[in-house]
Amino acid sequence: MNKKLIAVALSAAFVAPAAFADVTLYGFVAAGVEYASATGATAGSASDTKGTVRVSDHNSRIGFKGQEDLGNGLKALWQVETAVTTDATDNTARTTGWASRNSFIGLNGGFGEVRFGRHDDAYYVGLLNAGLDLMINTTAENSLGANTVFGRAAARRNNTALYMTPNFGGFSAVATYSADEVRSPVPGTTSRANRSVYAVSGTYAANGLTAVLGYSHAGDSTGPTFGAAGTVEASNAWTAALGYQFADTTVGAGYEHISYGANLTTNSYSQNAWTIAASQQIGALGLKLSYASLGGGRNDDLLYTSSDYKANQWVLGATYDLSKRTQVQAYATRITNKAAQQANFVINPLTVNAGADPQAYGVALKHSF
Repeated sequence: MNKKLIAVALSAAFVAPAAFADVTLYGFVAAGVEYASATGATAGSASDTKGTVRVSDHNSRIGFKGQEDLGNGLKALWQVETAVTTDATDNTARTTGWASRNSFIGLNGGFGEVRFGRHDDAYYVGLLNAGLDLMINTTAENSLGANTVFGRAAARRNNTALYMTPNFGGFSAVATYSADEVRSPVPGTTSRANRSVYAVSGTYAANGLTAVLGYSHAGDSTGPTFGAAGTVEASNAWTAALGYQFADTTVGAGYEHISYGANLTTNSYSQNAWTIAASQQIGALGLKLSYASLGGGRNDDLLYTSSDYKANQWVLGATYDLSKRTQVQAYATRITNKAAQQANFVINPLTVNAGADPQAYGVALKHSF
């Protein structure tokens, strides 16, 4: 058979199914140049991360999603989203690989929506709805992660089942359960850890107002223990956030309380955090300002509060839309850590030793597709 005919036949075999499927390709590519450092470590300058100029990817991703109408108001839906990077050295800064971001299969109907796969937990979804992270997907993100200043209980989790209610007059809710399929042994004991996490959040959005309440319970969480990673018994987190948009101005505020259980070396303790944010759109120009504060760790058993575990972060940012899909971004941010704290950036983190203050100043270009 003619080689050209074989090539055409093979191409048709792969292209024809896609032509009849409801598939959307989406994502964005973002990168820029910045100056970053983390100096002032408690242990002295030898533990600092010296200032450097770096070219950094800003959370670029590519995704495929689609749905099928099953009739009677029921739809099957799916999504596969993957982190990509324009700078190979950024691979170590976040989870990469195929389907590394929200990737799931589910059903949508009059009952709401269910999803199964890797997904942001309900606590994370609620805080995203609040819109307090004004420079999201840049080094100047100011929330959402265990080692940040605010939103420390929020996470994207494997083995997640999600349920989302329909919208009832502006109110909707999300619930997630993330199973621990490993149940690994706890060092020094005969027990097995159970790191399953369940979370719920409710959002009311109407007439420019957005109000969010969220709760998360982690069985045996791997999280910050007074700033350092470690396994702790059941932890519980609560958050409340408000946002209001009028004309081209947006303001918002959020509060978070997390109580961590005891582990083998420390007693139970808790921390509070809060944030405020404001943005102003002037035509194609956006101006953004936010501040977040993490309180000292309070030991619940000994009624002791240590200010050494405090941290705060300010963010000053600007965006300029060159088109509907292309944007220039500029930002300056600094996290101030007290003597024992190690709060860090979510995107493009630095090596931050206790007491060091990470900071970054940069410009970036983002194109969405």
